[in-house]
Amino acid sequence: MSAPPVGARLVKEIRFDAEAIRATALHVGDKNPLHHDDDVAASSRFGELIASGAYTSGLLAGLLSEGFGDEAADGKGQVGVDYKARFIGPVRVDRLMRFEWTVAELEPRRSGTIARLEGRIVDTTTDTVAVSAEMTLFYFG
Repeated sequence: MSAPPVGARLVKEIRFDAEAIRATALHVGDKNPLHHDDDVAASSRFGELIASGAYTSGLLAGLLSEGFGDEAADGKGQVGVDYKARFIGPVRVDRLMRFEWTVAELEPRRSGTIARLEGRIVDTTTDTVAVSAEMTLFYFG
């Protein structure tokens, strides 16, 4: 089976609650108090807890295996070979965020296909981009 076609999209919405923000930051070793200390976060420029980059970018990358990973269900598989995320704005408590990936380019190779994808996380309340990302996947085949 081949990679998804150029223009194919994945979209998922996720709401971030305070407990998950705290627990995930501490679990991945991010001790920045903006992610787990209500008092420090309240006195910051954000005025509240914000999700860590490890949490948001990890969820964005993981979405690919929920959707475009199915394209490799023929048993040959696919792997991520490059991932870059830019943190543009905060992901706030109780905000519904829209996670999106779009296949931007395909490059056939003798042993498979390289797929270049563009991703982002958008705050549905303000329609502003919080995270933008690029991922390169290699589909064996």
